[in-house]
Amino acid sequence: MYTNFVKYLLDRVENVKRIKRLEKDFESIREELSKLENFRDTILLRKFKRQLQGELSNIKEEINRSTKTREQKEEEKQKKRNTANRNRSVKNKRVWNFMKSIQRNYFPDMPLKEIRTSWKKHRQGLENDIPNVVWQNPSP
Repeated sequence: MYTNFVKYLLDRVENVKRIKRLEKDFESIREELSKLENFRDTILLRKFKRQLQGELSNIKEEINRSTKTREQKEEEKQKKRNTANRNRSVKNKRVWNFMKSIQRNYFPDMPLKEIRTSWKKHRQGLENDIPNVVWQNPSP
C-alpha cells in the first residue's frame, strides 16, 4: 500500500515537471512567432510559421491532457461512447431501411435474413441471388 502511494506521488511530481517544461516550450515558441513578424513575408516564412503553430497546438493539447482530472477524462470517454453509439445507430437504421425497401419493392416473399445474406455476399463481391441493379437503386 505504502509503495503504491509513493509511486503515485512520484508520478504526480514528474507530471508537474513535464507540464512546466511544456509551458516553457510553449512560451519560447510564442516568442519565436512574435519575432518572426519582423521579417519579410515569404513562402518559407509562412511554412515555418505554420509549423510553429502546429507545435503550439500540440503542446497546448498535451498540457490539457496532462492537467485533466479523472472525472474530466471519464466524462470525455462517455461523450465519445455516446457519439459512437449514435453514429452506429444511425448507420444500422439506414441499412435496415435499405433492406426493408428492397424487400417491399422487389422481393415481398423473401425473408429479410436472406436479403441481408445476399447483401453481405454482394459487398464481398461474391455471386448472389439478387441482381446488381436492385442494390444500386432499391426503389422500383
